[in-house]
Amino acid sequence: MAIKGHEGSVTVAGNASAMGNAKARSLDISQETTDTTDFGSSGWKESVTTLKSWSGSITAIFDASGADEADLQTALTGGSAINLDLQLGDGTGSYDKYSGSANITGQSVTNDVNGIVEATFTFEGTGALTIA
Repeated sequence: MAIKGHEGSVTVAGNASAMGNAKARSLDISQETTDTTDFGSSGWKESVTTLKSWSGSITAIFDASGADEADLQTALTGGSAINLDLQLGDGTGSYDKYSGSANITGQSVTNDVNGIVEATFTFEGTGALTIA
């Protein structure tokens, strides 16, 4: 069954409500491997898993007075981690929610003459990402 994207949410720093002006987000989860191929591998490459990581971005309609934007900007300029909850949506919370602490690694603001001002924040997880 397809999940409607417009019913998802982003919650920043444990704020009481979701970031209402968020319009897109991405989440990448990866795991590194280390080559363990040796002479006994019969010509087949072998590896073991090592470190996991997660990163992504949040795009929002720019709100100069928005508390969530302020929290994200403060985390970026202050060099501190911030808690993020990324909920897949159906309006009931019955789909996965990804939660963890992340470092905000960048902000870009797009001002298109034929559109609205948008801000995109990039992040990199620090520590475990929980999926509930």
